[in-house]
Amino acid sequence: MIDIGRVFATSWAMLRQRFWLLLGMFAVFFAIQMVGWIVLTIVLAVMGAAGAVGIGAGFDDPAAITGLGIFFILAMVLFYCAYLVLMLAQQAAMVTIASPLEEASFSTAMMRGFKSALPFIVISVILGIGYVALAALVFGIAAAAGLGGGGAGEIVATVLLVLFMPGIVYLGCRFAVLVPVVAVDQVYNPIAAIRRSWAVTQGRVLGIFLALLALGLLTLLVFGLPFGLVFTTAINADPASGLPLLILLLPFVLLPMFVIYMMFASSFAAALHSEVTGGGSERLEEVFA
Repeated sequence: MIDIGRVFATSWAMLRQRFWLLLGMFAVFFAIQMVGWIVLTIVLAVMGAAGAVGIGAGFDDPAAITGLGIFFILAMVLFYCAYLVLMLAQQAAMVTIASPLEEASFSTAMMRGFKSALPFIVISVILGIGYVALAALVFGIAAAAGLGGGGAGEIVATVLLVLFMPGIVYLGCRFAVLVPVVAVDQVYNPIAAIRRSWAVTQGRVLGIFLALLALGLLTLLVFGLPFGLVFTTAINADPASGLPLLILLLPFVLLPMFVIYMMFASSFAAALHSEVTGGGSERLEEVFA
């Protein structure tokens, strides 16, 4: 059983100690993403203008139009693949910086982030195939049991469907530390990373679930409650009072909260990894020194 209080205490401690490093890493990847969006916008604008000119000039070559469409689709696919790589690299880099198990430099954390992106993609594909196969098996058995007729078949189908979601949650807890396993432990082999995550979470599923549940409740409290209060107040207020304009302020309030939350989430993942792997008492003492 893991110490949930210590996970959150370590998370806050690492967020405070490495706040500016985490913020800097977030800002660097955010800037890269913005440049990517600008480049994509320019490319799409040029393609759109070229297509409009062609149509205006009576351009009706089916092969050329098809080629333009294929190029457009390829550009979008490549962009979103690059965006996915950046998101995965950012998460890995921030978790590396936030880890209480070491004091990685900014450049080292960024290097590990990019190095971790490809293993994460392979891991996502493997786990995705596994989840789809599991879902197909469960729903197939449930459907067969239901078609078999009789009360027993319906009971079996119902039980299988009810147990499916807890099973997914269980697997989610077993793989909850995959990011730090790859980035912090530097296990870049996808199969080895999956096996290590499964090994270090052995016997700690309940604690991990409760920690993640507490994080979910904290997320709801931080984002859901303020958003709900402001939105409800603005919608139900008299337009003459000016309160409906509060909705316009939500992005300016939620964006800084989102950035800090992302930094805390990275610290939380690093702290959870430290907890399930033993951490090292001497290192945790340094964190709270």
